[in-house]
Amino acid sequence: ISQGIARSEVAAENIGVYGDSLSDGVWSGLYSIVKRHPEDKLFRHSKVGASLTAPDFATWTQDLAASLDREHITVAIVMFGANDERGIRDEKHKGYVFESKGWQRVYVSRLDTIYSELAKRKITVVWVGLPILRDKDANAGAVFLNRLYVAEASKFAGRFLPLSDSFVDSSGQFAAYLPDQKGHLREVRINDGVHFTSYGYGLIAEKVYSAITSPVPTDSARAQNP
Repeated sequence: ISQGIARSEVAAENIGVYGDSLSDGVWSGLYSIVKRHPEDKLFRHSKVGASLTAPDFATWTQDLAASLDREHITVAIVMFGANDERGIRDEKHKGYVFESKGWQRVYVSRLDTIYSELAKRKITVVWVGLPILRDKDANAGAVFLNRLYVAEASKFAGRFLPLSDSFVDSSGQFAAYLPDQKGHLREVRINDGVHFTSYGYGLIAEKVYSAITSPVPTDSARAQNP
């Protein structure tokens, strides 16, 4: 028994979930999984409406750093993008439209800030990519954001978890329903074409938890570019 306890202690993780409403759904899925793994602890720092384009990013970063130290986070699950296809302002309050060079510069600098806070504490990062979105324009924006996330994960040796091919039909299009392990169709997305059902979030959470517990990190450099 003592050996089993020792193994649990070694494997134990303090998992912090950070991001927007999509991230909050992932947190709910992880909550169900972690209940079966009491050696792990799960901390919720996801927030509906959160965005890396928001003007309160500096405050958000301070809260991030405080939570990492307070809760001794060992693994950070990060997912943003649901609210990020909008304008952004730099430190001098100059505005940039989504996808412009100025926008990209400011946004990437914010990604750098997040990764730097995690890297200096040697925290494992699993950045969850955006899934396919039903609206074509919104999905084009998600593809653009995913490219930034892939590049950033490669830069900081983080683990990028792509979802862009996980919730599609046989022709690679948006799928609201997918077959489960028994072949029964299950609803995975809700009507807004962005968020997921509880079942869908459960599927993502399983992927996330596998990425956490896998002895071999996801190779960011070979991560599928959506």
